[in-house]
Amino acid sequence: MLTKKGWDRNLMLSLFKKEAAYDAGVTMSNANACSMKGFEVTIDWDDKVQDDKDAITGQEFGTDQEFITQAVKLSYKEPRAKPNSLIGLAALALGDITSTQDGAYTAYKHKIKPIASGSALASIQAEEKFGGIQYAYKGVKCNTLKIAGEAGGYISFEAGLLGSGTRATSATAFAAAITESWLKINKCKVWLEDGTDISISATLVQDAEDISSATPVDLKTRMKSFEFNWDNGMEGQEGFAGAGVFQDIDYGRRKADLKFSLLFSDGTELNHFLNQTPLAIEFDLKGALIAAGGTMYYGAQIIIPRFKLKKAPLPKGGVNDILTCDFECDVQNDGTNPVVLIEGYNAVAAYLAA
Repeated sequence: MLTKKGWDRNLMLSLFKKEAAYDAGVTMSNANACSMKGFEVTIDWDDKVQDDKDAITGQEFGTDQEFITQAVKLSYKEPRAKPNSLIGLAALALGDITSTQDGAYTAYKHKIKPIASGSALASIQAEEKFGGIQYAYKGVKCNTLKIAGEAGGYISFEAGLLGSGTRATSATAFAAAITESWLKINKCKVWLEDGTDISISATLVQDAEDISSATPVDLKTRMKSFEFNWDNGMEGQEGFAGAGVFQDIDYGRRKADLKFSLLFSDGTELNHFLNQTPLAIEFDLKGALIAAGGTMYYGAQIIIPRFKLKKAPLPKGGVNDILTCDFECDVQNDGTNPVVLIEGYNAVAAYLAA
């Protein structure tokens, strides 16, 4: 037989257009969707089935089984993230995105923040071809998002997606992919500010700090790694008369956490823990110019306006090691700014359009 190959796999997401109503689906065209590249994905049909082994049938073994509900879980990962996929999936996870054009140039910035509590998150359609089998999945929402980076490498991200369970075979042609460079850590600047000097700019500026009314601490030479996690705590709503698929997927009490590691310098950060000082941090990645003559560059900014340290960042390392220290952070609400702010820059005009 002619064997199937694992590399022969295609995935497209309707990142440019959301479903008009939950589980309504999206026309998978170049205007609405894009094929993904450089990804890892696991798709699981998390179906529930019921047999009759818990009831008397007069038989030792079961005699029947049927579906109760269908469900789809997608675990998506890019070990070398690109602006398009990071922007699209961050917007799907957080919910609020505003896009602004760079004058008349084909260059845009996309400001992403958590949607107001009580507002619905958008849903999209996903479509995959693997092993020669192509399926379309509707009612897909983003439950979790993880953005990370390590010195000498790239920004990576992971997204946990949940579908309604609506699925069907498909022969739709795959939309074009967006060609972009990877987000490199060697293009990432990092700043830390504390206390009353924390001030988040209303308009963010690429390649410049946006978190301080004074002079923040420049961490780019000390930063070893970071990891930001967002969790929507989603749960599928079965309801009545749902025909075996979720009628919606709603979020619970949302969670955010931040971890990072630095080369150890002195006791400054330890005092931040001891004094429970409010802190803010900014990661700023600036790549190549998007459009000749424009002012925007491919990249992203990630800002946490307020957090406190949950554990003492004590120095660690062996006799032959350079000392480091680890930070575990409680992300908090400062009463003014979103708990996380992500701004991405690329040549795509809009995401999750109605």
